[in-house]
Amino acid sequence: MATLGAGSDIGGGVDAAVTAAWQDLRMTATSPSQRYCVVALLAPLEVGDRVARSAWPAHVTLASNFLAEASTAELVEILREVPLADEPLTFRVGDVAMFGSQHDIAVRLVESPRANHLHALLTDRLEHLAGFAADEPAYWRGGFRPHLTLGPAVRAVDGEIMRSTRVGIARIQGAEAELVGAVSLG
Repeated sequence: MATLGAGSDIGGGVDAAVTAAWQDLRMTATSPSQRYCVVALLAPLEVGDRVARSAWPAHVTLASNFLAEASTAELVEILREVPLADEPLTFRVGDVAMFGSQHDIAVRLVESPRANHLHALLTDRLEHLAGFAADEPAYWRGGFRPHLTLGPAVRAVDGEIMRSTRVGIARIQGAEAELVGAVSLG
């Protein structure tokens, strides 16, 4: 059986779009060191949607950026294995904080015992993936702080209650993020 590498000709008559799609699938399905995050979606976003990271729709981070050598199917299966709940996730908006290595990312901390519990369940599974590495290990497990990242399209006020009916996995590629899987709640 022949294997295909980048630039392989799989028969001369094959349409270039099919070849490009195959190469993209081959690269993203099991490519080592893909960067992901897990979020509770608060705004409409469909699987396959790509957004500029600077303009992310409203979401609460449940597992911050990590690297893993996993297929999209493996990651979605982890979401399905975690007992997310039979009801939407509810968050109470709290204080403003600054995240990031340069403390230049404005967030609102959110209060949600369920978000903390889900983070623990997710990390138990995600940390066992091949090639797993958290971008900021200090903010996993005991250092985790569920938060709503603020931006031009995301506003929240102290005490506001927000609800999420979907949890998603986003693949982060440079300045973009793509929703690669999602699971409905309740």
